[in-house]
Amino acid sequence: MSIKSILATYTGSASGASGLGLAVHMAKKYDAHLTGVVWHGPSMMESHYSQYMTADIEEILRARDSEVVAGIRADFDKRVAEAGLEGRAEFLDLSSGSDLSLAECARAYDVVVMGLAELDMGQRNFAARPDVVALRSGRPVILVPSEYAVESLVENALIAWDGKRAAARALGDAMHILETKEKVTVLTVGEAPPARPGADITDLLHRHGIEAERIVRAPGRKGTGHTILDAAREVGAGLLIMGAYEHSKFSEDLMGGVTRDILENAHLPVLMSH
Repeated sequence: MSIKSILATYTGSASGASGLGLAVHMAKKYDAHLTGVVWHGPSMMESHYSQYMTADIEEILRARDSEVVAGIRADFDKRVAEAGLEGRAEFLDLSSGSDLSLAECARAYDVVVMGLAELDMGQRNFAARPDVVALRSGRPVILVPSEYAVESLVENALIAWDGKRAAARALGDAMHILETKEKVTVLTVGEAPPARPGADITDLLHRHGIEAERIVRAPGRKGTGHTILDAAREVGAGLLIMGAYEHSKFSEDLMGGVTRDILENAHLPVLMSH
């Protein structure tokens, strides 16, 4: 099985361009269909001052958003044409008032590719959170840092493995990608896992025809997230695979955590599942 349907969120920003760039590379590699999607909710003015707005002001705000969406669609079409994907690409416009949420839409695709949102104040309502999509959609989400740009895919993947449910889910969701990689490394942060027959995931990888190396790293002073990213640099990984929010999202937001550290500091695409 391989990837045949990719959903890429696009905002027209630098972060959106990084995500769309990776999605285009993936669509070409896997001969997959690419769907671009822009999600937008109410503007800050609508959210906070709707009760004071006249119908004319509301119409002006809606017209502004329509112009933004039209520009994003035109840029998406241009990038698709430049990549030679016109025959297998489409564009969707989802608003918060639609009967289809972004998470629900994501469930109809093999993988979702998203850039980290870095939008101007006036366009914050076009920002969609990849961690929330990963939590609610049940589909793997590849998060792409805004500065990420490559001429071709880096065929080297790192799996952050702690033996827990979320990591196992991410591994399963990423298997059809891992089967196409030239090098795969399994990283454990902390003590090396004990040798237990039937519990070694490298056996699973080998049975899928994936040659994988295991490495163990002690947690650094900056925490597990930074240790994982340092290991990714060390092995030259082009994709990090990890589970998202093994603990509750509320506790991670309140106290920080591995998922949050990765989201804020990643230098490479990260495939997350929950």
